[in-house]
Amino acid sequence: MEDDYFSSVYSWFDKCGIIANIRTHLRQNLVNTLKNRDASHKLGNSCPRSAKQYVYDLLIAEYLWNHNYFYTLSVFASEVPLMVDFNKQIKSKDNGAESKQKLQSDYVCHTLETLGIEPTNQKGKSIISDYAENDVPLLLSILKCIRMTDIEDCNKTQNQTTNQLNSQYVQTVEIKQNLTQELSKLTIARKKLIQQKDLFEAQLKQREIELKEQALVMKNQLLILQEKLNQAQKLIDMYSLKEKRINENKKQDDIKIMQKEKELSLREKILSQEAIRIAKEKNSYQQFKGDLKKLQDELLKVKREIPLSRKNCNLSVKDTETQTDFENYLLTRNEQSFLNLEKNDLGGLVSEQQSRIEQLTSKVVILSRKLEEKQLKGCRYLGLPLLVKNTNITNGASESSSTEDILQDAKMRLRRLEEESLKADQYYFNFITNSS
Repeated sequence: MEDDYFSSVYSWFDKCGIIANIRTHLRQNLVNTLKNRDASHKLGNSCPRSAKQYVYDLLIAEYLWNHNYFYTLSVFASEVPLMVDFNKQIKSKDNGAESKQKLQSDYVCHTLETLGIEPTNQKGKSIISDYAENDVPLLLSILKCIRMTDIEDCNKTQNQTTNQLNSQYVQTVEIKQNLTQELSKLTIARKKLIQQKDLFEAQLKQREIELKEQALVMKNQLLILQEKLNQAQKLIDMYSLKEKRINENKKQDDIKIMQKEKELSLREKILSQEAIRIAKEKNSYQQFKGDLKKLQDELLKVKREIPLSRKNCNLSVKDTETQTDFENYLLTRNEQSFLNLEKNDLGGLVSEQQSRIEQLTSKVVILSRKLEEKQLKGCRYLGLPLLVKNTNITNGASESSSTEDILQDAKMRLRRLEEESLKADQYYFNFITNSS
């Protein structure tokens, strides 16, 4: 049907002159293109094509030839530089009609190899057999084989996916069973952990309570220790203050004692000077007494030497005697008044010295007692020996003994002066009575 339709259409176009016009137009276009220098330059300088491009051109030409697109094939052949030979026409087994031309087997193998299909492979063999057995162009057989292979690949992939899904399902079932078992184990373990957690929480609470109690006890102990430390610090501060005060008082007492010692030394010097003066006065009094004795001896001698003849001159002698006695009386009276004054002065000095010495001794006793009390207090804290007190007491005793000796010497001297003054008075009265 197609051949008859094609021949009828071709004859109709030929009668109308359409085919001739098309051919003339094509030839004119070909001539014009060939005359153009740029096109000729481009065709002459065209780079060589690849093997795949020639194979593609061959497949298209074979497709056009198989479908009797001669005009299109002629145009395509003018663009393609290479043409190939086809096999001779062979008769089919069913009818005696001529079959269309096909490519040689080596061209088919070369085409498949360039396209990346092995002719010895199952895919290549199927393509070659399909091309040889059926009246189909090589391009369609290749596309058909590719489609079939794609379908097979899809089926294989689907089978693989189904197998994978089945295996995954089985695995998921197994995993689910394992998960259920693990979940049951985990629930049991969780219950155990919860029980252990409760036990641990109870133990921790009990331990926390015990630790809190211990912390409170420790805190109370720390507070007690802190109070004791504060008390000890206060005692240390008080002790240091007392020690400073004791040292200051000791220094002040030492200074006072030094001052008192200086005063006592000065008073001792004054008393020694007074004693020296009293000794000098005593010596002068003894000289005066010796002079009186000499005068008395002279008077006795005079009385013995005066003869009885001089009794007549008693008046004159009595006058002279009364004069001499009066002069002697005046002298003795003056000396006695002077001695009394000195005696009173010495008594006042002695009383003053005694009062001062008593005051000093009382102060020394008070100071020694204070020192003893302070040293006793210091010894309670330090446990020091009471050596300083004994030295101070001995010094005070020695000082008091020295002052008492001085007072006793002064008293003895005053007594002697009083006795000598009494003796002088008695001697004077005796002399007056004897003279009368």
